[in-house]
Amino acid sequence: MEQKAKNVAWFKLADLIARGEREKALNVFRLLSHSLPDRAYALQVEGDLLWHLDDDQSSTEKYKQAAFLYQKEKRWVDAIAIYEHLLTINPTSHAIVTSLMVLYAMLDWPERFQQRFDQLVALFEQRHIDQPMLINAIRDVVEQVALVDGLAAKPWLVQQLRDRTASLPAPVASALQGLW
Repeated sequence: MEQKAKNVAWFKLADLIARGEREKALNVFRLLSHSLPDRAYALQVEGDLLWHLDDDQSSTEKYKQAAFLYQKEKRWVDAIAIYEHLLTINPTSHAIVTSLMVLYAMLDWPERFQQRFDQLVALFEQRHIDQPMLINAIRDVVEQVALVDGLAAKPWLVQQLRDRTASLPAPVASALQGLW
């Protein structure tokens, strides 16, 4: 598709979205998506389109697919952007918080890791998740980071995990003992 035609098609898509014409917008996007060389980005744009059309369930699925591909390609910042957006849509999702913890650990960003760890604990304290879910979430973070980088490469992470889990209820802290 020549550039001028692509530009017109993108404007047409924007117009269809503004008018709330879901099916027409999706059909135009499907055609346009072939011009996007990055599959993860195409999924992200489709998620944006669906989100603007108030289809939270479908947009969430597209965003998750995009974030997965970004992670697979080790494009941590792009994945974080998607997960942070997903967290605004669903602030009680421990799975999203856990994914963000992994990504912040991968980027060696202790302040953001700490914020998300505290958010995970808050979800537990507010009874959005139970004790086994909290334990599994923390285990998942440790295992995923260890798989990619190894915990020895992240002494700040080990220290934060020790400090943070010490303040958790005794059954949780003991279940996580020896994990790092």
